[in-house]
Amino acid sequence: MIHNLVVVLFGVTLLYISTTSRLGAYIKVLSVQGLLLFLFSLSHAGNMKLGHTMILAFETLVVKAAVTPLFIHYIIEKLDIKRVTEPYIDNFISLIVATAIISVSFVLSVALRNAGSGVDVLTFSISISAVVIGLFIVITNQKLITHVMGFLVLENGVFMMSLSLASEVPVVVEAGVLLDVFMGVFLMGIFLNRMKSTFESSDVTLLRRLKD
Repeated sequence: MIHNLVVVLFGVTLLYISTTSRLGAYIKVLSVQGLLLFLFSLSHAGNMKLGHTMILAFETLVVKAAVTPLFIHYIIEKLDIKRVTEPYIDNFISLIVATAIISVSFVLSVALRNAGSGVDVLTFSISISAVVIGLFIVITNQKLITHVMGFLVLENGVFMMSLSLASEVPVVVEAGVLLDVFMGVFLMGIFLNRMKSTFESSDVTLLRRLKD
């Protein structure tokens, strides 16, 4: 029951992040998703060793729910990035697209279940939706910092999928995913800082003006 509630709430965060245009809301959603993934990992704790459970708890509760959102907030404050995301398409259309993505994911999950794959329809569909919506956020937003957050939403979907498809994911895989998060945010912070000093903006549309 708690497992399904956590997954449903995670799906609600995907719909919410598709309709907001403020960076502060993005950061809050990432923090909430980290907390939900922590609860999700606890629901699988019975199938994992204590050490692995502690690693997952640290990765979700500390890194995903606290450290990463705070670091992104620090970047926004330090570089004085405008708080509105300025998406290429309207928020209402984004909500329709996100709803369509979740609906198609459910249909795909049911089809896989009927084919005898044994996947959890709810979990698999929401995790697939998170991956696609994360890519959608990257594609439809102008700011590089929003691209980072879209990447993190995508990674959260991969994390949920890995736990739903395997009773015990090797620690080295989780360490690799955690390293990807650290390096992605760290390198993007450096790139944003360099770009800010050159263009005085973090809008990716400025990059289109570059010519040979």
